[in-house]
Amino acid sequence: MLFRILKAGPLAIAVSLFSIGVAQATTININRAVDSGLQETTYGLRSNTGTEGVDLDGALITANYADGTSEQIEWQAIRAFDYSIDGAARGIDTTVYMSWDGFEVRTTRMLSSIFIDVAPASSVFDTTDTRYIIGDPSLPSTPGSSFGFPFELYSEYQDLEGEINATYFGNVNLAGRAADGDLYTGMLVDFTGLAAGGIFGEVKFRSDLDTLEYAGDLTPVPLPSTLPLLLAGLGGLGMLGRRYAKKSAS
Repeated sequence: MLFRILKAGPLAIAVSLFSIGVAQATTININRAVDSGLQETTYGLRSNTGTEGVDLDGALITANYADGTSEQIEWQAIRAFDYSIDGAARGIDTTVYMSWDGFEVRTTRMLSSIFIDVAPASSVFDTTDTRYIIGDPSLPSTPGSSFGFPFELYSEYQDLEGEINATYFGNVNLAGRAADGDLYTGMLVDFTGLAAGGIFGEVKFRSDLDTLEYAGDLTPVPLPSTLPLLLAGLGGLGMLGRRYAKKSAS
């Protein structure tokens, strides 16, 4: 190895030695289950699309552990400082915090995945930006949403070895309009692709959130009569359902 570097010349030596000490960025895979749990909103998003922890009051967090158990925690608005209201879901082994800029997960057990359901808080994950609204129809974006982006790690955690899969569920559309494929009520973050097999300790990430104009303005869209038969044949969905049905013995 050293002989090959020396033979390559001074510039190649510098580049090769630099690359040896550079950590590889975590691979992030974004998936959108566009036909999952379709819901619609009559009045759409509020004009102030900035969502803070206080807006997620009632959201449900499911922490899934490497040993096959899980715990579900309800999000609550908390006052962290005199000048701001944040939010948190405090569980036995996992706590999730959020202010205006993202999520902080702290866990004392190996966490294999975490599912964040913001439907009870009348909020949605906005996974694309605003270019559609200003004239680029190639990138779908629901009218009224803006500056969306999918899951991303904070910079200090972007060198975790391996990959993370972030999958969005519960596609939302405006009443009378087909879903654009950018708004979702649930996000599953799977950490099992990391070298450690999960997360232990702390990790910080963010995914853009919007809040609806009116609380409770989400209505399930009935599935076509033939679709349940098709879904029943997908074993993967059945496994997912059983996984989240588990409750922590503690």
